Amino acid sequence: MKRTKHATLVICLFVVYCVLLSQGLKASAASAFFGALAAIPLTVHLYRRLWPLPLEKDGDRRSLHQRVRRDAAEEASVPGRDDRRSRNTD
Repeated sequence: MKRTKHATLVICLFVVYCVLLSQGLKASAASAFFGALAAIPLTVHLYRRLWPLPLEKDGDRRSLHQRVRRDAAEEASVPGRDDRRSRNTD
């Protein structure tokens, strides 16, 4: 549900930027399109920088992409992994 909400907000922002660039600044259609494409990542970045995500009840910061960590047993069993720190090369 959150993903759909965020995608809808980005699409609405894109439309607003296209209208503002084409009507307000009298840019051509192609210029307004590419200008809106360039402005959206900048706007999202500034929004996240100025208003960080609120803390959850657990005290952890919410993130859109949570990291998946391997436990030590799974990491040790990865084929082709050469762990030189554990070996003594004397």
